Amino acid sequence: MKKSILIILVAVCFVVAVGAFVYIYTRRATSDEAIKNRLAGMLKDFGDAEIDSVHFDFLEGITVENFSFVGTSEDARGKTIKIPRIILKHDPQSLIKGRFVINNVIIIAPELTVEKPTDTWSLLDAIKVNFDTAETPPYMDVLQQGIEIRDLKIHIKENPQTSSQEIKLSGIDMTFLPYAGSFKDIIVKGSIDDDFLGNYSFEMKLFPNDPRLDIEASANNVMMNEEFCNRFPYIGKMLWEDYRPVGRVNATCNICFDNRNQQKKMDYVINVNLNGLQAMHKYLPVPIYDLNGEIALNSKKIYLKSLAAYIKNGESTSHAELNGVFDLYGSEKTFIAKVTNLFLNQELLKKATDIDEQMCSKIQPSGLVDLTFQYNEGENQKQDYYLRVNSKGMEIRLADFPLPISSVTGEFNLVNNMMVFKNASGFIECGDQLVFTEMNGVYDMKRGRKIFHFLAPNVSITESFLKNLPNTAVGEKIWTHLQPAGKVGISGTFQGFLEQKDFNYTVDVELKGCELLTGIHKIPFWGVEGRLEFTKEGLLGKRISARCCGGQVEGNLVFKTDTNTNQYEGVMNFSRIALEDLANKIGEKKNTLSGLLHGNVAFHGSGTDPKGFSAEGKVNVNEGYLSEVPIILNIFNVLNLSLPKKESFHSAKIKFGVKEGVIHVSEGMVSSDTVELDGRGNIDFDGKIRFTVAAGFNKGFFSQLPIVGKFFDLVVGGVRKQLTMVEIKGTLLNPTTHLAPFKPLTQSIESMFDILPKHGLNTTSDSEKEAKEKEL
Repeated sequence: MKKSILIILVAVCFVVAVGAFVYIYTRRATSDEAIKNRLAGMLKDFGDAEIDSVHFDFLEGITVENFSFVGTSEDARGKTIKIPRIILKHDPQSLIKGRFVINNVIIIAPELTVEKPTDTWSLLDAIKVNFDTAETPPYMDVLQQGIEIRDLKIHIKENPQTSSQEIKLSGIDMTFLPYAGSFKDIIVKGSIDDDFLGNYSFEMKLFPNDPRLDIEASANNVMMNEEFCNRFPYIGKMLWEDYRPVGRVNATCNICFDNRNQQKKMDYVINVNLNGLQAMHKYLPVPIYDLNGEIALNSKKIYLKSLAAYIKNGESTSHAELNGVFDLYGSEKTFIAKVTNLFLNQELLKKATDIDEQMCSKIQPSGLVDLTFQYNEGENQKQDYYLRVNSKGMEIRLADFPLPISSVTGEFNLVNNMMVFKNASGFIECGDQLVFTEMNGVYDMKRGRKIFHFLAPNVSITESFLKNLPNTAVGEKIWTHLQPAGKVGISGTFQGFLEQKDFNYTVDVELKGCELLTGIHKIPFWGVEGRLEFTKEGLLGKRISARCCGGQVEGNLVFKTDTNTNQYEGVMNFSRIALEDLANKIGEKKNTLSGLLHGNVAFHGSGTDPKGFSAEGKVNVNEGYLSEVPIILNIFNVLNLSLPKKESFHSAKIKFGVKEGVIHVSEGMVSSDTVELDGRGNIDFDGKIRFTVAAGFNKGFFSQLPIVGKFFDLVVGGVRKQLTMVEIKGTLLNPTTHLAPFKPLTQSIESMFDILPKHGLNTTSDSEKEAKEKEL
């Protein structure tokens, strides 16, 4: 019993002695001063460290109060840190075993000031060098619970030499933890709650032995504005200059810094989700509202992905979709914008780049459109743009077309300086009507070349329409001389070039039952059909037909204006023209002439001088009563004959030619049942006449009338007739007639024209004749 008690007493004394030894040794090794000196000694190679106090607690660990550090080494120079409190938590069991193992480090409210920032590559190299120098094994039992930093503040000062702007961050919480206990892979997690920049969370993976650093960060509900963008020297400045963003965004960022083999390789992808942002882009010169979508940024390019927004121009709000790719370090860029229901006007176009002056001065559009705009810029800063506009009732004023065009619909494409529009339609305002017009064309605004085609299928010809045409002088002349009315279809093709002399055009006018009043006597034509073709060379009338005085007129016309003296030519056929109606239109008094006029005329000429007009043709009158024609009455008077009341000249045939102001009748014949008058002669444009007429009477004629005058019998065409000859001078309305001497013939003749003098077109004026007679 005593022996057992003695053994127990010895054991207790041994334990107490060992405990006392351990306590004395631990207190000596972990005294506040020893720890303070040890911490300062660990940092002496990097800079100057100061510690106010250190307190060791066996269970709680080590507390360091007011730690400050000023870097002096190459890697730490220009960096200062102040830490109010550091807590080093240890493993008590390891301490009992004689080992001081730090499991967790808590750093509270540190403030880091950086005078000269160290670039990422130098920082990674420094980490690798220190890990290699320390010969840190991959797995250690220290810092198993990592390093925790709470409420970190960072102040990076501006460096003009590297164009680095000042950066201030606060509210940073971070945790450093070796992955699965391995210091080859260190995980850093944290969050930032900054008063200005907002809330962020991030995760980093550090590979000290490579060295490599991977960073993944995200931010929610960040307020973007000019001040925010200016915090980021290059990207932020570019974003503000190009987009002017204002509003809330969510962002994620993945960055990899890889300096293995000193390659300094950096890859990053930044995704920004826009939530109702307001912005403006330099290629879309209107404010953007409620912008939603994604912007992606990597080390080479910026991507705009399916951005949707509303834009406002004046009182109109439009929906827009934006996509684009921009090279960060080169000139390459592609930007695509699709806008529906955009109000396009002068104010908007004046803000646009590259195309404003051309669009404003050449087209002057105004109205709602659907718009697609694509802009491309290549490596050599070669710029290409494409603009497609689907018009929805737009108004246009073309520089080369003075009439306004309204309610324009259709597609317009502008590629660089080339504008193409197809299947466009609208209403041209001309005078008192809106003319529906279909349009297609190509316009090279740089070279000044244009091809323009239009079709106006149903145009009403009125006085107001003609006097408001682009060429008002031509319109007024047409109205003054023709007074047209009715419907026409107009189609035209214009080809213009920079040089005005190369301008060319073709305008086709399809006549649809029009009415005209022509000549000084205003002879009416109605039901006018056919086609008029206006070109640079002149006017071409094809298959023109009309009704006139109960008959029909048909023909073709060519009028050339590209010569020094305008030239013209044509052919006209007419049939069943009521002679009485025509005579009443021309004469001042009512005329009892009757008959139906048939014939054809081929004419040509130049200039406005009547003497430049030439023609030839035939005129026939059938079923008429021509007894009261002044020339016929005059012939009977000179023969002392009077026509029986029942005698009428029912037909006439004239073959004529016109040259140098003289109408030459080569064959003229007026006949009735018993009398025939054949003649030749000239009629001047002033109405003077010179005719020789042979009169033939059937045998039965003189059985009813007394024979007065000189007549002779002759067989004409197998029929015996009494013949005589007269000369007619004076004017058409006041002719003078006298008997003409002639030698009686002894042989029969085929026609009375055989006894008439054979002479051509007499172009000698009366004054010239009088001068020749005086000479003789």
